[in-house]
Amino acid sequence: MTSAGTASAQQSTQAFTVLIPRGLQGAVDALGAQTRQALLSELFRMATLAHQERGLLPTSEPYALTLDLEGCHATVELDPSRARLTLAGLSRARALD
Repeated sequence: MTSAGTASAQQSTQAFTVLIPRGLQGAVDALGAQTRQALLSELFRMATLAHQERGLLPTSEPYALTLDLEGCHATVELDPSRARLTLAGLSRARALD
């Protein structure tokens, strides 16, 4: 049996999970290697920072963040209460004519 204090300590040390939904996996795979690597690196960097700064994050509801990098636009949902960072949308920037 786990005491409340131990459960609280375990929960506060839980690392953030990075989730790429199955519906977006094809879009991520279709990115060029450099762009895909930049996106994944940024998602994991954000998860690491969220874990380190958990006490500073609002916990009432998930909130959305946007990323523009390497010619693509990503929407990310950060849910501190579930320790989860989810890729919610991904689109490529269109060239202006």
